[in-house]
Amino acid sequence: MGYQEIAEGVGIPKWNRFLWILGGVLFLLLALEAVCVKQNSLWVQHLDAFFIELVRSHPPVPASAPEAGHAPYFQAIKALTFFAQSKLVIALALLIALFYAFQKRYVFGLWFALSVLSGEIALKGFKEWIARARPPTNGELYLAHGFSYPSGHALAASLFYGLLLLLVSLGNLNSALKWGLCSVLFLWIYLMAYTRVYLGVHYPTDVLGGVLMGMAWACWSVGVYVKWFKKI
Repeated sequence: MGYQEIAEGVGIPKWNRFLWILGGVLFLLLALEAVCVKQNSLWVQHLDAFFIELVRSHPPVPASAPEAGHAPYFQAIKALTFFAQSKLVIALALLIALFYAFQKRYVFGLWFALSVLSGEIALKGFKEWIARARPPTNGELYLAHGFSYPSGHALAASLFYGLLLLLVSLGNLNSALKWGLCSVLFLWIYLMAYTRVYLGVHYPTDVLGGVLMGMAWACWSVGVYVKWFKKI
């Protein structure tokens, strides 16, 4: 799918303005949340406590590592989180770029790969600036490394699958197929974010920050492509 497919049947100027505005709003919300997380604001603590209790008690998290090894739900969640790791989405983005290179759609493929790679690079710097420690539950049943905010898995999922969601939304597909694909991609992003809280390796606000950053980056990336590379 490239610009030609996106352009058919949709008002590009209208959608492009919407994407830039939506991306800006999401970045603004991210900035506000990041400041509050950096200051360890009271509302952040309350929000995290509420959603940690909600997510990790329905169903209850296993009490020990041996018990977790025999808990089907926990093992399923542990397996799901694999699909949002940075190495995987970068590899998939490069494969997509390679596919479009074979189709002689070099710019589109390069744009897609660079959108994902640049988002991942920005994430690393953002994590270092906030420098939030992971929750005390990290390592009890599942261990993650590095700083906590924003969630890298949440960003990777919302950026990579979010790009696909936006391209499907703007593509020339029949309504039923479009709604079906968008629903699956949206649910998939939610599941990837959910796994990080359930496994105890992120605060809910980490996940929210990752989703905000990933979706904002996806909106502006599509906006850049439509605005400057629409003839390719």
